Formats: sequence, structure tokens, C-alpha cells
Amino acid sequence: MLGRRYRLLSQVGRGGMGRVWQAHDDLLHRDVAVKEVIFPPGLTDSDREVLYERTLREARSAARLSHPGIVTVHDVVEEDGRPWIVMEYVRARSLQEILDSDGRLPAARVADIGVQMLAALRVAHAAGVLHRDVKPANVLLDMRGREGGDARVVITDFGIARMDGDATLTQTGVVLGSPAFIAPERARGELASPASDLWALGATLYAACEGRSPHDRVEAMAALTAVLHEEPAPPRNAGPIASVLMGLLVKDPAQRMTADEANRDLARAARGELTETNGIAETWRDIPDTPRAAGPWTAEFGGRGPATDETVQELNGSVPGPDPAPARQDATTSRRPRVILLIVLVFLLVVAACAVVLLTRHSADGASGSTSPTPTPTTPLTPRSTPSARVPAGYQRSPGPGGASLLVPTGWTRQVRKNSVLWTQPSTGAQIQLDTTPWDYADPVAHWREFERQVRARNLPPGFREVRLSDRFTAPGGWPASDLAFTYLTKDHGIMTATDRGLTANGRQYAIFVAYPGGKNRYPPDLADRVIGSFQPPA
Repeated sequence: MLGRRYRLLSQVGRGGMGRVWQAHDDLLHRDVAVKEVIFPPGLTDSDREVLYERTLREARSAARLSHPGIVTVHDVVEEDGRPWIVMEYVRARSLQEILDSDGRLPAARVADIGVQMLAALRVAHAAGVLHRDVKPANVLLDMRGREGGDARVVITDFGIARMDGDATLTQTGVVLGSPAFIAPERARGELASPASDLWALGATLYAACEGRSPHDRVEAMAALTAVLHEEPAPPRNAGPIASVLMGLLVKDPAQRMTADEANRDLARAARGELTETNGIAETWRDIPDTPRAAGPWTAEFGGRGPATDETVQELNGSVPGPDPAPARQDATTSRRPRVILLIVLVFLLVVAACAVVLLTRHSADGASGSTSPTPTPTTPLTPRSTPSARVPAGYQRSPGPGGASLLVPTGWTRQVRKNSVLWTQPSTGAQIQLDTTPWDYADPVAHWREFERQVRARNLPPGFREVRLSDRFTAPGGWPASDLAFTYLTKDHGIMTATDRGLTANGRQYAIFVAYPGGKNRYPPDLADRVIGSFQPPA
């Protein structure tokens, strides 16, 4: 008997810091849950005092919160020199128990769980309370339901929660929490924040969809290492909420999906408004070819339409010829492109030879004085200038739509589309695109704002998050321009980092897009600058 009123009936749970009992309150004649705190052996008196104070802090933290999704604290009793916390008894299994016995859950159900968890966490955060140990074992699903018939989701065990203003109570060198569900910034020893709980929420929902945590490892240190240095595998069973999971699992808390953003998409998925086809894409262009389903990447919104004409593998710095015109596929016409290509190559060789002769004579006559290497172009050239003959190692100048061109890495696949040309590196998912579909707005900033509005409305590309939208500026060459930097999600390559420049050159609107896998250091930091800066419109 605790406090001469609480009778312990049976043990219902056990964790690293103690046991949870079902008990009966003889005074109020109701069942309650009692958390028994068990001090580890070998603790010093000061360590025991820290754990004692931490337990009292759990009670104070939870007692400040009033929400259906948070377990209610009724009382604290001291017995045998240890605190016992008396709480609301929820007749429910934990999410971890459900996953262990029944396996992973459908995405729509996970979305509903996420909405309820977010509502509880937002109440806690508004009160200055951080949970710091969100994980499936601390999420209860009360199958008696709530209004509407769905299970009530309750977050429990604020045992390592922290209130603003409390001194930090921890043992030196110890990180509190479950390794696979600790946010990267906390694993680095940085202070926890609401974004840390959101990361753990993402890991919890990921586990509910996939049946395992995003950084599941046998050893605790291996899990912490994965949290710090490895990107999670894109979820395969999350359907329309995959982009939410990956957005919450972004390692940089400043770039992590916010509670408002996550709640919006989870609520839409729970209501069936988000489908699996627009929840995540295999790659940037894995979008149906129908105009409406293709979202903002079709001609109705600045291009990004499906490939229609050709695919050419660019190898060893070779440059493809002009975009071919459609031709009948018979025995005679199938040989015609080869003949034309040979004629073009012979013509280019003759022109190059003549240029060498003229330059040699010019230098011999002293007209040019001393010569020096032509600098590598790193900024947009003027509309009437010609590209430098000195192309950086590993790059080549490749033709885009309408006679424009860019420097692109050698060996990438080139695809000609209705209003654009797309270069890809299939092994990494990296992409470059030059698009000429007219915009609805003359101002590039207004164009990007409308772009973002439609992206968010359609969830295409999945997991879109703006990083920066520049003001209007004058790009080299005198062209009005604006840059949009953002991230998005792909199924095969995870989070992608993108830069898209919109500009008007010689009366024509262009979008220059560069994207590559984020956080993997596969590309030099100047890749986007070099590609975008090499843009050359037709003379």
C-alpha cells in the first residue's frame, strides 16, 4: 500500500528507469497507473539525488499539461526513500507492442496517429515542456476510441522531460533518451528544442510504417553513429506521408519540417486527400504524363514536362548535335541522322581548322600581342558573347532548347523534352534542366511565388521545402533574375538539394535547375554556380 491509499495490483510495463504498475486508489475507488522509480545499483548519494529530483520534475512537467493526448498526473508519493508517480491509467497497448505483435501499420492510420501526437506535443511545447524521449514505447493507443471511432493516442513517460527554467539534471557524459530516436543535435550534445521532439516524432512514425526505426542498429553506439552521419533509407511503405517522415528526419534542425507543415500534410493524408502517387516520387521526373496529374512540372506551370524526343548518353566530352526533328522510322530515314551527323562533324572540323590558321596568322602579324589562356566561365556570359573555348575538366558545353546551352558534367544522360532539355546522372539522381516554357508572370520573383503555391497545393515535388527565395536582381548579362533554393524528396535517392534560377534573356524566359543528393558530399560546392553561371542564350 502506497501512501495508505494506492494498492499495487499487477506490473504492466518496465523500462530502464523503473516499473509501471496497475494500482487501485482506495480513496477515490478508481484504477490508476503508478510509476516506480528504480535507482541503478552503485549510485553515489549525489547521483541518487539527481534521479530523485528528475522524477519530481517529471511529475511537475506532466502536471502542467492538460490534453487528451497526454497522460494525466494525479499524485506523487514517497515510499522507501523513492518517489512513486501516480498517473491516469490508460487501458491501451503501446505502439511498440502493436508493432511487435501485429507488424507495421497502414500509412493512413499512421497519419492519424501522427496528427494526435503532434497535437499533444504542441501543447507541451507551448507550455515550455520538451518530452525528449518520444518513441513507440511511449505512445499508447487506447482502442476504446475517441469521437469518430478512431483510437485515442496518448503520449506517456515524461520521465526525462525538461521545463524551461529548470537546471539541467543529468550525469556527466550521459545523453538521455533512446539512441535510435535521439535527434542528431542532441546526440552531438547540443541543447534540445521542440525540433528535437519533432525529429523523434518522425522516427516514431517511420517505425510505425516500416516496422523498424530509420537508424535501426543492434548496438546503441552504432545507432547513435547512424543518427549523426547516415541518411535514413527512404521509406517504402509510407505512401503519401513519406515526404513528411523525411522532412521531419532532416539532420539540421533549422531546415527540419515544422509542426505546422507536418500537421497539414498528415491531416490531409489521414483524410485521404493525399494519395500514394503524389506522396513520394522515384526520381524528380517520375510523374504521370497527364497534364493535370503531372502537377506544376507541365507546360501549364513553367515546364518540367515528360521526355518526348530522345535520350542521348554523353560520353568522353562528346557534344550532341542539334535537337533532331521527328522522322519516319523506315529503312531510308533511319540512316538519315547518321549522314547528317557526319556532315555536321566534317563541317565543324573544317571550321576549326580555318580558325587555327587565322589565329596563327593574327599572332604572327603582331595584331594580338602576347596571348593568355581564356578564363573558365563561372558567371553568365553577355547575350552576344561566345562561350570560352576552355571548358573545365569534367564538363562539356551541351545544347539546350532553342539554341541556348550550359556547361554540364560529362557522362550524364541528355533528354530532349517539349520545352526543355534534361541532363541526369541516374546513379545519384542528380539533375540539370534548362526550360523555356513561358511564365504567367514577367517578374521572376512573382513566378517563383506562384510556383511555390502550386507545389504546396499538389504536393509535387514531394516534401518540398523552401530554403531561400532571392529578391529580383540583375544577373551577369543584364538579365532580370531570381533564385529559388529548396529541398524535395525522392524514393531512390532521399532528400535532394536544388537551385532554380528564373531569368529573361533576349525576350525569352528560362528556368535553370540543378539538383543533387543532399548531405552526401558527392558534388563540389560550386556545381550549381558553375552550371547556372555558364548559361548562354542564343545570339
